Amino acid sequence: MKKSIYIIITSLALLASCAGGKKATETDSRYRRPPIKEVSETELSNDSALIDATMQQLLGKEEESVEMYRSLLGRSPDYSPAHYGLGRLYLMMGWIDSALYHTRRAVELEGSNAWYRIQLARIYEQMHDGKNLKATWEELVKLYPDNTDYYYNLSNAYLYCNDVTGSIEVLDRVEKRFGINETVSLQKQKLWNAIKKPEKARKELEKLAAAVPSEPRYSAILAESYMAEHNYGKALQYYNYILETNPTDENIHISLASCHLAMGNMNDAYKHLRQGVQNQALGCRNRMVYITEFLRKEAFFNAYGQKCFALADSVAGKCEEHDGFDVLYGQMLAAQERYKEAAEHFKAHLAVDKNQYAVWEALLICEGMYAEGSEELLEHAREASELFPLHLRPYLILAEGYSKREDCEKAKFYIERCLMIAPNEAAVKDLKQKIEQQCK
Repeated sequence: MKKSIYIIITSLALLASCAGGKKATETDSRYRRPPIKEVSETELSNDSALIDATMQQLLGKEEESVEMYRSLLGRSPDYSPAHYGLGRLYLMMGWIDSALYHTRRAVELEGSNAWYRIQLARIYEQMHDGKNLKATWEELVKLYPDNTDYYYNLSNAYLYCNDVTGSIEVLDRVEKRFGINETVSLQKQKLWNAIKKPEKARKELEKLAAAVPSEPRYSAILAESYMAEHNYGKALQYYNYILETNPTDENIHISLASCHLAMGNMNDAYKHLRQGVQNQALGCRNRMVYITEFLRKEAFFNAYGQKCFALADSVAGKCEEHDGFDVLYGQMLAAQERYKEAAEHFKAHLAVDKNQYAVWEALLICEGMYAEGSEELLEHAREASELFPLHLRPYLILAEGYSKREDCEKAKFYIERCLMIAPNEAAVKDLKQKIEQQCK
């Protein structure tokens, strides 16, 4: 006769009855544990063997682990955890067919176990079996209809099969069961856009914005989508809604300025640009970027160029030193022929970051406009030539500067460098001829 092992626990009913009789006993019965299930020696032996096989796998002894799993299944062919464990091991070893067999067997024996089905889905994905991949996640959704992750995986399974509409339909089921939420709505929006249905994509955003009216970000996304389609009137409606409901939004005036600029409303564009760049939360560099971007529009530059330069001066006056705006502001100053001021900002930037040749060149051009031939200009040209030896301008400035100083040795040295870089450049040829005549 087989022995059975029972786990015995002391009953609390007696203590409860001592405290308050039958009524107390009935009340406390809510806290009693369920009856302990009898565990046979075979089950204990199987569990122990399963642990041993798993330990061998964790120790990297895969062959030993496989043999232990097989031995266990030889004794207990319907022991589902062993099929699952062996299937997982085979999957790690790349034996997909064997992994599929044992994982399917585990599912057949214990179909309600989610982990078995999840492993089965992983195997189907590796096998590129989209049909069974969808079916497996569909079963998990049916078994556990309140687990949102399973819906998302089912939706991804449809995408895996290039069925975008099917993926969206699954997300519709999520919305129907759990309500509208950002993750689902934004994913549906992306999917509708992917299959070239912008109207349906926008409806998803509109539903989301209506469901959460206190969140301006959704209205901003809608406005940007209308801007991308050049439907500026609709975009303006959403931007104005954001301004009305969330006037402290740091980007709203810049967005409104961009919309008015696209519509040709130059006065309103400048008004909102001015309000936007006065917001110090944007940072000096970003504010300079916005002003520069607007000045690139010729009609706006012609109408409001001078006011924007004054606006840039105002912003710069309140910025901390080297706040990342020096190059942009320097370019604006140079555009106004304020070369000396521009040079100071280029130098301020180079004191922090010397790795951009374009900034060195801007500095050399500005210094050449007000300090041609100066020792400072030559020193900057020399440093630029050492950092960027393949660029012509620094050598040309040095050759010309030393030529004017009648320093023939250095002038010849630098004109030779110019010839190595641009032998056919007219300015180089002319300067070479001038230096040769000067230094005969």
